[in-house]
Amino acid sequence: MQTHTKASVITLLTIICMFAGNIGLYAQQSSESSVSVSANVDFVSKYIWRGQDYGHTPSVQPGISATWHNFTIGTWGAYRLTGDGDDELDFYISKTVGPVSFSVWDYWSYSKANPSRFTNYNPETTSHLLEGQVLFSGGEKLPFNLLGSWLFYGADPSKSIYVELQYILPIKSSELMFFAGYQAKGNYYAQKASFVNVGATLTQPLAVTEKYSLDLLLSIIANPGNNSIFFTVGISLYNK
Repeated sequence: MQTHTKASVITLLTIICMFAGNIGLYAQQSSESSVSVSANVDFVSKYIWRGQDYGHTPSVQPGISATWHNFTIGTWGAYRLTGDGDDELDFYISKTVGPVSFSVWDYWSYSKANPSRFTNYNPETTSHLLEGQVLFSGGEKLPFNLLGSWLFYGADPSKSIYVELQYILPIKSSELMFFAGYQAKGNYYAQKASFVNVGATLTQPLAVTEKYSLDLLLSIIANPGNNSIFFTVGISLYNK
């Protein structure tokens, strides 16, 4: 167990160093064109998404996106260092119109226990989840976000609908975000309509340079629908 943990830490540090080096390259390339490129890598103690425990303890989560004329295309992944959950690779495209963003996500999970093929979109056997999202952002004057999502195709035959309200509170250099997510339809997040993702996340900057930022993430997350609660710790490295 100790040998495995040391190897996991070495692997994590290698990924972060490689990713940080690539961020600088991406930023240089984007400055020479009209495309804005963002990249990040997070390391979290447990992978929790919308009140669901995905069996990563811990999880490395890299992401990269490119934006052009308010269109964004990107990819995001979650890879377990230990635990029995599936790894995940997602793709998305979004369009921003004023304070509103419209997005379509393709979530794909796989593992040795779940040897799903990426090209398998058969609704009866696929491990893909396709989701449509609408996000309203109030900005600094109105520090609320409202998210609506619909799992319209794939591994959730109930086609769940999820709504989340977020309130963002600046605290000096930190940011505290409160959130409450409700499953309005389906049974992907819980067995019935209920609040499934209620809690708060504190984001505390640890180091800031002209090109990069490193944040500490602390989250307390409850899923009343499944009678579960989690506390997670993470760090986030991203380009500015």
